[in-house]
Amino acid sequence: MRVVALVHFYPPYKLAGSETMLHTMLQSLQQAGHEVWAVTTDMPQAPEQWTYEGIRAFSERRQGHAVPLTRSLEPDVIVTHHTHAALGVQTARDFGIPSVLVQHNTFDEHRVVLAMKPDLTVFNTEWIARSWHSMLDGARWMVLHPPVWPHEHATRPGGAVTLVNLNAAKGVHIFGHLAMLFPDVPFLGVVGAYGEQVTAGLPPNVEVIGPTSDMRRQVWSRTRVLLMPSIYESYGMAAVEAMASGIPVIANPTLGLREALGPAGVYADRESMQEWATTLRGLVRDPLVWQQASAAAQARSQSLDPTNELWQWVKAVESLAPQPLASGSRGDRRA
Repeated sequence: MRVVALVHFYPPYKLAGSETMLHTMLQSLQQAGHEVWAVTTDMPQAPEQWTYEGIRAFSERRQGHAVPLTRSLEPDVIVTHHTHAALGVQTARDFGIPSVLVQHNTFDEHRVVLAMKPDLTVFNTEWIARSWHSMLDGARWMVLHPPVWPHEHATRPGGAVTLVNLNAAKGVHIFGHLAMLFPDVPFLGVVGAYGEQVTAGLPPNVEVIGPTSDMRRQVWSRTRVLLMPSIYESYGMAAVEAMASGIPVIANPTLGLREALGPAGVYADRESMQEWATTLRGLVRDPLVWQQASAAAQARSQSLDPTNELWQWVKAVESLAPQPLASGSRGDRRA
């Protein structure tokens, strides 16, 4: 079977969670013996062609040429998400082949795409699937949590308090304020893949590093506590990666972070700076508090092994190729 992902970005030139998740999904199809490519449209920093961890990608920046390039690869299935979701679903329909939509969030602009009835919709969490439940009548869908392999991230934790992605929505103001309250503690800020990054005006105990594809060596090996005071997280892949090393995560209790962290999460209300300061104080000043939170984080990481969900994903895509799904059937059809 031939699978083409028609998308706007692809690693390593864009390393946000959605792109990382999609890459792992494509790798699992390739490992199952299928031919897999990615066609991108918004990667001016990328060469015309490249191979990333076994997946061959193309950068087609000429307007209107991505669809002909996709056709030339003779796909049996098109996978798409985000900006190109509607284009990907419509292109598959025009080619007479099945489409797969990967749905990462609850943003209302995707309502139109879901109404187009992709042949398979993959939600990245149970709560995201529930939020779109009213549009799933007759649709085929499944949940695949963003896959994280603990052994790829596990290392010995360091001593810093870390925030990944220094923008307002991720809570950079909380990060900066906590750094002022704990001047003797090293803080580490990692520039993110999207959003306006706030790197000026941070206290002197904050070190800022650029985006990296080597999170284990450059981030997790230096981190003692991860902060996630995000206003919105559909899941929280960085949190799950950190837990592989037994790094406690203090998180704003969004539905996505609760689904990712479960009982291992250390939760603090984004609107209460006092709550964040008190919670962080316990983790950086009391070794027993940190050890208990670290053990819970590591146990949670091991429980999130993605093997079974990735196997279900591969089987769901394979079932599309021989006979595209008929429209008009009733009831949920979880793949």
